[in-house]
Amino acid sequence: MHRLELRDIGGIHRPPRIALIIERFDARRGGAESYTRDLATWLAAVGGDVHVLARQIGDAERTLPLSFHSLDPAKGSGAFVAAVREQLAALRPDISHDMGVAFDCDVFQSHVGSPTACQRAADMAHSPAIRLLRRVAQEFPRRRRIRRLAARQFGGLSPVFLAVSQRVADDLMHMHAVPVDRIRVVHNGVDAERFHPRRHGDAGALIRRRHGIGPDDVLVIAVANNHRLKGIHVLVRAIRRLRHEGLPIKALVCGDATAGGPRRDGGVIYAGHVTDTAAHYAAADIAAQPSFYDACSLTTLEALASGLPVITTRANGAGELITHGVDGLVLDNTRDERPLAAALGWLATDRWHRAQLARAGRALALAHSVDRAFGGVVAAYAEVVASRGACLVYEPHEPATPRDYRIAA
Repeated sequence: MHRLELRDIGGIHRPPRIALIIERFDARRGGAESYTRDLATWLAAVGGDVHVLARQIGDAERTLPLSFHSLDPAKGSGAFVAAVREQLAALRPDISHDMGVAFDCDVFQSHVGSPTACQRAADMAHSPAIRLLRRVAQEFPRRRRIRRLAARQFGGLSPVFLAVSQRVADDLMHMHAVPVDRIRVVHNGVDAERFHPRRHGDAGALIRRRHGIGPDDVLVIAVANNHRLKGIHVLVRAIRRLRHEGLPIKALVCGDATAGGPRRDGGVIYAGHVTDTAAHYAAADIAAQPSFYDACSLTTLEALASGLPVITTRANGAGELITHGVDGLVLDNTRDERPLAAALGWLATDRWHRAQLARAGRALALAHSVDRAFGGVVAAYAEVVASRGACLVYEPHEPATPRDYRIAA
């Protein structure tokens, strides 16, 4: 029997047909793409008939046991949305799940959270002068286009809006007037086994040697594609401050495929895009994510699962899962490097507390598994299916303590 099963009005039991809509189905591009790949793979593994509608599909993703529908409309979001609608009309899925690029699907999930909040945070990551220039330069037409798109998406007909954190849910309510009864908060999850620190020890040691990280050096890792929005410039200032004080600390910045190959700037190593993030976490002693805005950072959860003490900010939706001082550190100030430098300096010089935070952080990651997160997504699917008189049953393979999501008409 399929663990994920649709039972319709006629009493027929079959795999649910699920359409996932994303512009680029390629995990190399960032967190939303990684999330969608993992969700699609998981849904297929538990018995779903999964169809991916995308403008671009990565070579690695094409090997997955999924059905692909390549949409190649003319440039522009309007043409892509029209192509999605046409394909959905032909496919007739039981559930259509949009990752933030189309309109009026059954489930809408903006992985950037609120585009308005994200844009404001991107401005705040710059100096006041640059902030003003950005606003003037981007006001026409980019910001107007973002506002129009957000108004169409958040004011659309989707019965369920998935928010990956309470922060995002609050933004949807206050900035986009989404009714609270249509929002479901489902935090991101992490594959704790994939990022288990014991699995990647040798690879981590090799990475340290490759980058000239000595045994006494404390290595801080940050994984980000948008360096400015994720506060990498603040981290760099904090590292420079600590090194000026004589602390043997270095930073390894992973991400940003446009940055080219590895390069070094003092105590900061820019690795560029990496495919083996788990091994790079294993090379580090501390993880930092000083975000100006993050809906719910997957890299934060990956670092916790990797057994690293994590420092992030309240602007990161994943920070609401962390109890400050118990299983991580959550900073209030995003622009000032001094609180970040103080937190890094404390962890770099206090191995005992570093280990305590790492153990508690690993336990936190175990409590937020991908099974739990994706089970929450299935619960949202079940609500939609139930509104049409059918029943979606999800029975994870846990014989001793079976767990169901059952919502009947």
